[in-house]
Amino acid sequence: MTQRTIKHGDWVKIVESRTEQKKQSLRKGSRKKVVLNKKTQFPIVSMLLAGFIILASAWVYFFEESTTHSSLLNANAQNKISRYFSKQFMMGSWQFKQAKFDTGEVNIFISIPQKLAMNKNELEGYIKHSLCPPENSRVWLDIDKNNLFINLYVDSPRKGSFAQCSNPNRQT
Repeated sequence: MTQRTIKHGDWVKIVESRTEQKKQSLRKGSRKKVVLNKKTQFPIVSMLLAGFIILASAWVYFFEESTTHSSLLNANAQNKISRYFSKQFMMGSWQFKQAKFDTGEVNIFISIPQKLAMNKNELEGYIKHSLCPPENSRVWLDIDKNNLFINLYVDSPRKGSFAQCSNPNRQT
């Protein structure tokens, strides 16, 4: 058995030709990938664009719906609501401080001299049953379908407690 021996120069040529073939096959493969990427870019971009359009239209739909159900009150209604609550807290140490009118809600801020000795649930029940206007009150005509919140606080409105009054205009 005779084994054929390769000279070093021949061996280097074979190895170089194999590495060159591998490089060329990788280049061809990468060209195909580039072509595939260009072909797949259009559907991906179109899907992203369609998703954006769907999200934007959903946003507009829900935003428009919320503004149609509840709107910012006019100045006359705001004055009537502020006067109603300022009359309620004229005497005594509890003071009506301000009324904030946002889209869909009315916030009444009442300053009290010291924190009430009630837990959160008891305080919320107290506000709902004692401080919220009765269902037959004319102030509900001005509040319309907006939410009414009454906030009680000692030092800062941020540290206070609040409750949402049951609006008879919103019940169906």
